[in-house]
Amino acid sequence: MKDKNLILWLYYFGIGLMLTALPFSNYFMSISQFVLSGALVLDGMSKADVTRFFKKYSPATVVLLIVPYGLMWIFQAIGRKIREFFRAENAPAWVFASIYLMHLLGLFFTSDFNYALKDLRIKLPILILPLILSTTCLTDRRSFRVFMYLFIAAVVTGTIISTFIAVSRDLTDSRESSIFISHIRFSMLIDIAIFAVAYIVFKKSDISRWIRVVLGAAGLWMVAFLIIFAYMTGLVILIIVAIIMLFYLAMVKGRLMVKLAVAAGIVLILSITVLYIRDIGRDINRIHPTDLSSLEKGTKNGNPYYHDTLNLQVENGHYVWIYLAMDEMAEAWDKRSTYHFEGKDKAGQEMKSTLIRFLTSKGYRKDAEGVARLTDEEVAMVEEGIASTVYVEKPNLYVRIYKIFWEYQRYQVTRNPSGHSVMQRIEYWRASVALIRDNWLTGVGTGDIEYAFQEKYYAMGSLLSPEYRWRAHNQFLAIFVMFGVFGMAWFLFSLFFPAARLVKFHDYYYLTFFIIIILSMLTEDTLETQAGVTQFAFFSSWYLFAKKFIDII
Repeated sequence: MKDKNLILWLYYFGIGLMLTALPFSNYFMSISQFVLSGALVLDGMSKADVTRFFKKYSPATVVLLIVPYGLMWIFQAIGRKIREFFRAENAPAWVFASIYLMHLLGLFFTSDFNYALKDLRIKLPILILPLILSTTCLTDRRSFRVFMYLFIAAVVTGTIISTFIAVSRDLTDSRESSIFISHIRFSMLIDIAIFAVAYIVFKKSDISRWIRVVLGAAGLWMVAFLIIFAYMTGLVILIIVAIIMLFYLAMVKGRLMVKLAVAAGIVLILSITVLYIRDIGRDINRIHPTDLSSLEKGTKNGNPYYHDTLNLQVENGHYVWIYLAMDEMAEAWDKRSTYHFEGKDKAGQEMKSTLIRFLTSKGYRKDAEGVARLTDEEVAMVEEGIASTVYVEKPNLYVRIYKIFWEYQRYQVTRNPSGHSVMQRIEYWRASVALIRDNWLTGVGTGDIEYAFQEKYYAMGSLLSPEYRWRAHNQFLAIFVMFGVFGMAWFLFSLFFPAARLVKFHDYYYLTFFIIIILSMLTEDTLETQAGVTQFAFFSSWYLFAKKFIDII
């Protein structure tokens, strides 16, 4: 079609809708792809064919023939676009899209086609978005910046809504404040937005001061949000990418004093981080002086205490498994709470375990007197699933790191990582490596990965509870498990070749996004959810193929 204005506006509407939808709605992510597909079809249509049709036939005949002719024009347009897509000069786009082809080829090694078809449906953006964004319209500098403003505004709005959710609701975990998409996917978007703000504020000299101030405030707020709500994956990736970019800029472009200052800054950041984590580790290992050889035998009510002096589990410096009078504690608790001692708390944990840990963290004995000393507010905390006073007295970031240490200690004792996200990953990776060892050549196929993991957990004698027996939580391991050594090699090639061919590793926006997404793949199945795969496919395609100009680092 020659009416480029209509196509351009439809294209821009689709891009804008995508950037707005990413933090909020899987549904509108899909709608934006339909809009962009419409722009692709219109761009591929022949205006001459359409005009000739309307001139040739009477209005009555047009009504009868418009549907079959319309379908023909659509298929012809798609055919033209596919031919354009596979031009030699567009090799980076179709190499990137071949990640989807790899999943199609994996059907040859698949027995569970229901799961395979579901997986192929989720991963469709990897095929569709490179096709659309490499053949339809280009994004000029002015519109690109407007789109980045829109994206930043959407992400900031998402953080504000999440903050309101956290303040207005009783959340047992601050990460539950991300109600639209996974907190990990949301934190990736926050990281992308922060680095976009940094470039615009510090690199662009043609924007007004008030825009710089607003963007700077937005960037600082997003960093603070990651810290306050303890989005650990996003925060760790933010620090790593910031260090990499600062080091690169200093080494390549900085004078000697700048290099020394940046090096000192990086050392300072790393030192503060290490010291902060070390202090939390010391806190969790700190023990209040207790003479285990002279423990009292009974409660004030005359019931015997149970003391396990061999189990040295500690909660907030106090031994957990001493001074336990289970029956007495249960009777006292059931008088104060509608959540039965032998039942579950609001977080789905065993109520008695939560209560024992909470009483221990307060330094109380696990008996009727200890339960009586709890305030009504503390009873409500236990009912919510809060197992330690540390979780309410300390900042969220401290609590998140504290929980990781606690999870690790429990894993060392029980070897059961169930319910503990960091320790569960160790079990996922163990299973992944075992599957790779068994199927290193061809993998298990696109659809059989779920079944393969369940079988491997059983064969390993894993202590993981069935509801936590998930997949690799590492995209590279997942690809290796599904497609073997050659599939893994092609996956890496399809990630690096397009940017290398298009010289986009010198583009600030793409490079920061690329590092963010690669780091996320180390601890997440980034391409196994609609939000994750759409973020990956859209930003890769938009930065690589639709944004022809390069914002030099």
